[in-house]
Amino acid sequence: MLVGYIGAGLAAKAFAPRIGLGSLMAAAFLLDILLWLFVILHLERAAVPDDFATRHALIYTFPWSHGLAEAVFWSLAAGFVWTWSGGEGKYFASAPAVIAATAFSHWVLDFIVHPPEMPLWGPGSPVLGLGLGQSLALYLEGGLAALGLGLFLWRRRPGPVPRAVVVGMVLFASMLSAANAFAATPTASVPTTAGASLLAMAAVVIVSALADRAVP
Repeated sequence: MLVGYIGAGLAAKAFAPRIGLGSLMAAAFLLDILLWLFVILHLERAAVPDDFATRHALIYTFPWSHGLAEAVFWSLAAGFVWTWSGGEGKYFASAPAVIAATAFSHWVLDFIVHPPEMPLWGPGSPVLGLGLGQSLALYLEGGLAALGLGLFLWRRRPGPVPRAVVVGMVLFASMLSAANAFAATPTASVPTTAGASLLAMAAVVIVSALADRAVP
């Protein structure tokens, strides 16, 4: 749901312009950053299901990154770390709450899209998930991305270069999301997917931070 998280970060930026867009994107991606790091460290697991051709998605065992209680903890921790780091010199009273809410929005979006595989807390706890499915999830992603981008452009009014960068980033992420939503076979092995996902999220955070610097 790459482009959906980007939309959440852009929407947060529209309502909290003093927080860096790079920070908000990192917050929006936080749970997936942890997921793929934990997969690499063998603390969590992603696997290709037998019905991938119809499911178009991996199955996950991710209690430490995507459990509800854990998501609340990571979201609060993100707000604390942002504040402790100095908040990019733009600290204001509600900033930690914005960072935490942006991070937790990731869990809410995943709850809508994922089948029941998201634990309430830790291994062995009851699992949640509405299982919207990839096709409908793609519409949700597109709508959220369009809303976030529209709010960002309306509230921030960036110049031609940063506007082109942000719009291009959203369009490229949309194409990746669409390709993954209808893939009949996995595009790569799980370890490769983990590394590629981390690189993609890092690229979005860096590009967002650079584009944000060009906006007055």
